[in-house]
Amino acid sequence: MGRYRKGFCIVVFFVALSLFIFSLMPFYRNATEYFWVMTILSVAFMVLSMFCLFYKPKEKEKAKLNSRYAKKARLISEAEYEFLQMLKQISPDKYEVVPQVALASVIDKKTNTAYRNELFRVCDYCFVDRDTYEPLLLVELNDSSHNRSDRRARDEKVAAICADAKLPLVTFWMNCDLNFKTVKKIVEKSILR
Repeated sequence: MGRYRKGFCIVVFFVALSLFIFSLMPFYRNATEYFWVMTILSVAFMVLSMFCLFYKPKEKEKAKLNSRYAKKARLISEAEYEFLQMLKQISPDKYEVVPQVALASVIDKKTNTAYRNELFRVCDYCFVDRDTYEPLLLVELNDSSHNRSDRRARDEKVAAICADAKLPLVTFWMNCDLNFKTVKKIVEKSILR
């Protein structure tokens, strides 16, 4: 409660208390037949000011967490950052490159099934039109972990979704030659398909 509001409530309480005492004095009771109005009003103001002084609203309960969380040091790895810098040099007057894009951000599910879990997969980069932000191309940068069977299944599902949505997807491998000229040629060819 604010300092001024608390002070105001205290003043109101003591003024009401004074009026209550004054309304009980015999000379005032004899002077007017409406003394009881001042008695009732002064009691009401005392109760109201006491309520304002001591009432504390319940604090909202904080969401309970079953786990502990910490902010990551980086959104993308050093290798992903270096590749992003290369991608940003490809026609920067036409395209923006956005890292870590969920499929749900660039693809809508057209069937009426309730679940969209498959669209919560994340692609490494998305080329968008610089003016309209229309998604034009998804880019994956894979390391050796994508050779595992579970990752291959995930990659196949992402490729199938992108093909169905008619959003091109290209995959580069970290262990391959990623020179700028080759990457630019592949990206521009894929966007213009």
